[in-house]
Order: sequence, then structure tokens, then C-alpha cells
Amino acid sequence: MIDRRTALRAGGGAALFGVGAGLVRAIDQGLIIPRHRPGLAAWHDWNTRRYAGPLALVSAGILGASPHNTQPWGFALSRYGVDVFELPARALGAMDPFGRERMLGLGAAVHNMALASTGIDRRAVVKLLPDAANPQHVATIELGPEGERTVPHPLLAAIGHRHTDRGPYRGGAVTDAAMTTLAGAARTDAVRIALFPAEGARGQRFGALTIDATAAIVEDADMMAASHAWFRHSRRDQDRLMDGLAVATSGVSPWLAAAAAILPEQSAASEGRYWLAGTRDIAVPTASAFGLILVSDLADRRAMLLAGAAWQRLHLLATALGIAVQPLNQLPEMIDRQRQLRQLPRFARRTDALLDDPLWRPTFAFRIGHPVTAAAPSPRRPVSAVIGQPARLAYDVARARAETAAQEAALARRLR
Repeated sequence: MIDRRTALRAGGGAALFGVGAGLVRAIDQGLIIPRHRPGLAAWHDWNTRRYAGPLALVSAGILGASPHNTQPWGFALSRYGVDVFELPARALGAMDPFGRERMLGLGAAVHNMALASTGIDRRAVVKLLPDAANPQHVATIELGPEGERTVPHPLLAAIGHRHTDRGPYRGGAVTDAAMTTLAGAARTDAVRIALFPAEGARGQRFGALTIDATAAIVEDADMMAASHAWFRHSRRDQDRLMDGLAVATSGVSPWLAAAAAILPEQSAASEGRYWLAGTRDIAVPTASAFGLILVSDLADRRAMLLAGAAWQRLHLLATALGIAVQPLNQLPEMIDRQRQLRQLPRFARRTDALLDDPLWRPTFAFRIGHPVTAAAPSPRRPVSAVIGQPARLAYDVARARAETAAQEAALARRLR
């Protein structure tokens, strides 16, 4: 028979083993004992202005808002600017069956790049979807001659400090002035932004619909598998892949994050339960306001790029104002999913009550509030990992020849 002292020693050893194992997993998750994080170098590179010229544009672009941190972009550089390409392989599958959110992320990257051009003394012209024969060529940022004096955009500094705050907010109304500033982020007739207080009838309906949409996603095995594929459970995967979501940036409390790190890896089903609980108990009830970004045609790729740029601009404005924001895109995602499966458009119809004009449809949904703590940065692939081969060689050669001809003509005039 085992005496009490022996049992206590055995129990203590088991507890010590459990604490030790939990400590190892907490370190592996990046929650304690921080070390150099390769995936966070991109933020440091931008904040220290490591890159100049076209590379500076890419350095800003990779910090754009990205659905599930998929970073669906590739870049090609030339002397005359940067081309931006969609990477369908970095897709969200059933969570984004039409690539709508992917285009939003690309629009956010392009917006950051346009802002960055104001800091390199080269005027920029942005052209969306410049090549009808190649729909994956989503944008070209053409740069003027070097040495042109430009005025740095006031939001330039906010690029390196914009992080998604998925944690609880501390309540309290957002000022009318701040709401007006955020509502003005669209800057184009192709996009509208609707904001409404959380405690109002529209805000309460938005919250209820978002919780219902989250529950529907959680019950959809294909959608949860697609989401789960972008969750990075170990620090090794976070440092190796430099993308996706992780416990440390999920917005849960430090205590819950530590507990989750100690437990075995979550399945897609358990992840869904945590997500539904977080939406129902934290995201919706602690928000001060909600918002929708609206377009007239959800299949219009150009409109999606402009909507993504509007979200990026709104998030940068919020960062400058000290306001927290977070995408809550479950409602648009379920609208897409029901359309893909040719089901009754139940969520699309229920959304009509949120809209002043039902002909303008939501492509992005989000919450607004006051932060409790500073949001953590998400890992990003560095500039060196996202640059491909020059994509417009013929164009660049033609432009170089034209530039040379203009210089020769100018020299001939001076010599007369």
C-alpha cells in the first residue's frame, strides 16, 4: 500500500512535470521568454526605414491588413515602379470562395504603397487591374523621376503601428468627431462606409447577426477546416511560415492564452468553439460601435480593391486616433458561402435591415472601441520573400528608350 508521503511525492512530480511541459509549450507559443522573432522583422524594417525607392513601397505593402493574415501578394520591381500580383495559392478556401477577401487584402497593400510613395520623393500613379489579359496583375504603382519633392503623408508613421486588436475593448462611446473621421475613409464613389453605435437598434441587430453567422461557420466543417489551416500552433511554424494567426495575437487574455498554450493543439472544432465564445462574450458586447464597408457589386474586383484601401485607411486613421478596430467578417463570409452552395440567401436577406440602401452590399464588417492594452503585431513575410521576377520587361524597355530619346532631344536643344 502506498503511504501518504509517497503519494505526495508522486503527485508533486506529476505536477512538476505538467508545469514543465506547460512552460515549454508557452515558450514555444511565444507567450513568455521572448526571443528574436523572424516574422516581426518586417515591422522593424518599415519603422526604421530600412528600404529606399521601390523597395520602400514593398516594405509598406507587406504590412497591409490581410484576411486571416494570409498575405496573398507578390511584387515585381523595376526602375519605374512596382507591380502587385494576386497569389490565389494563398487562399482561404471555403471561408472566401470567390476571393473577395483576398482582393480586399490586396487593396490594403496597394493603399499602404501609395502612402509610402510620398516618403521617397518620387510621385506615384496607381493603376488598378492594368492588364486585362492577366487578372492576377492587380495593380501597378508607376513612379516618376527621382528627386521630385513630395510631402510625406500624415498617416505614413501609422503604417508600422497598425495592428488588429482582437481583445476586449473597455467600452464608452467613440466621439462624434472620431466617428466622422472614420466614416470619411472611403474617398471614392465606388465605396460607402456605414457606422452605427453598438447600443442602438442597428448595432444590436449587427451583433446578433454576427453571432449567428459565427455559429453557422462553426457548424460548417469545410469553413472551419479552411480557417484552421491558417492557424499556427507552434512558435516554430510561426517563425518558419511568418503568416497566419496564433494564440498570442488571438485577443484572448494573457491567462487564457497561457492556458491554451499548455493544452494540446486545438482541433478545428475546438478552435470554432473558442471563436464563437469570443465573438459572443467579448467582441460584440465590448464594442462601442460597428461598421460596414459597402459596394454596389460584390463581383467587381476593382471595387474590392477600393474597399480594401478604404479599410486600410480607416484602420490607419483609427491607429492615429488611439482607437481599436477589428474585422468581424463572419456575416459577409456566410453570405458568400450560401451563394456558393446555392442555398437560400438567409444572411443576405437578414442584412437588409442594416442597410439604408439594400442595393449597396456589405463586403467588410468590423467593430470599433477603446483598447484595453496595446495590440500585438502579427508575423509578416519580409520584403525578400515576396519579390518575384520583373513582370513588365517590354514596358520597361520601351519606357527606357523613350526616356533616353527625351534626354537626347533636350541635349540637342541645348547644343544649338
